[in-house]
Amino acid sequence: MLDVQSRLEKLHHTMPALRLYALVDGVQYQAQLCKQLHPGVGLFPLFAGTPDAALAHAGPWLVDTTIANKASIAELITLERDAPSVTWLIAPQDLEGLGQLLQLRLDVQLPDGRSALLRFWDPRVLVNLARTLDGAQREAFFGYIHEWHLLHEGRRVWIGRQDAHAR
Repeated sequence: MLDVQSRLEKLHHTMPALRLYALVDGVQYQAQLCKQLHPGVGLFPLFAGTPDAALAHAGPWLVDTTIANKASIAELITLERDAPSVTWLIAPQDLEGLGQLLQLRLDVQLPDGRSALLRFWDPRVLVNLARTLDGAQREAFFGYIHEWHLLHEGRRVWIGRQDAHAR
């Protein structure tokens, strides 16, 4: 996580509006920390206001790291290390705006016309998604967020707005 914070500090020199968020898998959070995330200041449950709202506790949560306390951030750092459960986002949007933007990516249309939930908050899915999408699709999916940082197979990778591919 220190590498992500260092990256944000570097980016702040030219883009001071950027903020750091954590995208957290609610199921992994509950399984690893034996407690649930609950709505509050600095937290945005992505299932809120969707047909899956009843499952919000187990779905993806967006955490504003500028509002969250140090103990909560420390928990997320540990969670990221212990389970595929946290993606760090560097983005210019406020919490609600970014949350709404991510909500628009929850469902995808399958070739046969059915709708499916896209578990992009799972770092394993996110890396494969970046590798699978073509350039236009990557730009459409990843382009509104400056950078996505995650652990993949024990090493830090990031998906950036400029090239929208896993490094």
